[in-house]
Amino acid sequence: AAVNERGQAFSVGTALTFVAMLCAILLASRALDQWFGAAGVVAAAAVAGFVDTHSAAISVATLVGAGKLTAGKSALPILLALTSNTATKVLLGATSGGFAFACRVIPGLVLVILAAWAGWAIRPA
Repeated sequence: AAVNERGQAFSVGTALTFVAMLCAILLASRALDQWFGAAGVVAAAAVAGFVDTHSAAISVATLVGAGKLTAGKSALPILLALTSNTATKVLLGATSGGFAFACRVIPGLVLVILAAWAGWAIRPA
């Protein structure tokens, strides 16, 4: 007998979790911006990146759009969020997929983040 399985385009629970995470990061970024200025935004983005790079980047972009952060200063917090997220991926790759998996995945992750930092380091002033 054929089994008729319906797939889902997305998970409502996952979408709601992402929205809640984004809201929390936006609130935290705004509060840290008020209390500590740009240094607070950088710290919030770096910490948020351990969980999700996208919400940290959206938070920084929202501050740029509101005129609270200049576009030129937005690259560092986003890059720090990407770096902390890469650290999470390296840890998960090393612990969940076995040695062979880690040997295939981790070098690519490291090369991507090194390339991103190199691009930031050689950017025009």
